[in-house]
Amino acid sequence: MTDYPGSTSILLLYVSVGDGHRQAALAIEEAVRKHHPALRAISFDAFDLFNPLLVALLIRAYKRLSRSCPRFWNRLYDNDRVRGRVSGPLFRLYRQAVPRIGELIREFSPAAVVCTQAIPCGLVAAWKRETGRKLPLVAVPTDYAVHAYWLFDEVDLYLVPAAENLETLLHRGVAPEKVRVAGIPIHPAFAGSASPRDLKIKYGLTGVSPAVLLMGGGEGVATLEGLIREIDGRREKFQIAAVSGRNRLLHGRLRNLRAGLDHPLRVFSFLDSMDELMGAADVIVTKPGGLTTAEALAKRVPMILVDPLPGQEELNAEFLERRGVALRAGSGREAAELVGMILNGSGAKERMRAAMDGVRQPESARVSADCVAGLIHA
Repeated sequence: MTDYPGSTSILLLYVSVGDGHRQAALAIEEAVRKHHPALRAISFDAFDLFNPLLVALLIRAYKRLSRSCPRFWNRLYDNDRVRGRVSGPLFRLYRQAVPRIGELIREFSPAAVVCTQAIPCGLVAAWKRETGRKLPLVAVPTDYAVHAYWLFDEVDLYLVPAAENLETLLHRGVAPEKVRVAGIPIHPAFAGSASPRDLKIKYGLTGVSPAVLLMGGGEGVATLEGLIREIDGRREKFQIAAVSGRNRLLHGRLRNLRAGLDHPLRVFSFLDSMDELMGAADVIVTKPGGLTTAEALAKRVPMILVDPLPGQEELNAEFLERRGVALRAGSGREAAELVGMILNGSGAKERMRAAMDGVRQPESARVSADCVAGLIHA
């Protein structure tokens, strides 16, 4: 039951830390438009509801803690005891923004609110708790581990990436009827199956030579230079494609590497057609972000995971390794060795691709849209 009977709007809330949460919201928005045209989905950055100085401080603190104090961050992450101590400040933060989320909800009068990050989920939960309003709230975690900060009694439906998450939530007391396994929402384009050879040619690569795709996430990472040099030291015949993200300085440095390499290198900035570039790849070397790895799974491309952030990316890497769909490298040299192993005909590529069939969810956005529409019409 919703407070806005007859509404055809779905409000999708994300936060602009990296790009994965926004991309997940946009994927669901696109799936709603395509498969449920009677509904209207609207994506909104929930950080716009908070003081911008406070948002900047939170993002800076997160980046500093996760990089400089990884052990401390790991103690904060997905820890019920720690959650109990920090929930006071978090809920005070939520209460400060409750009036603004209330204004946003009144403006759009949605039939449901869908959150692809835990902060807006907690904010809407606080609004429901303080106002007593009955508005369906859907939580959509975008990593392969559902941490404690997603847990609110006011959540009406959890759309989780994998069956393991279902078991985790049941163990933590969430009612089974509140949980559905839907996958991490990715753009429907990743379900496409164009010829890898044709895609290689489209992006300036040689059609017959294996392609190693290096990615550092939406913002790019400096370690890409070292990774390229290490991988270039292999004797196997292949070509390298590197995505520098929005980092212009890194993009220039990578382009300058080309003259001194033994293997061909193509450098790309941020792309809206990552489904095609992934489809051209024979192996991907990447950080284990939730959206990126879900996209690679959909394209059935073996992954080598490097440089995970503590917390969510560490847990993503553990999940993907456990399921046999990725290998983890502790250094650039190890990543290069794993690239060689996958490309040299050892059978590793075939085994990983076969394992992906039990994990990949190329229709995840459509499944998520169907679940939200079903909740609205229930």
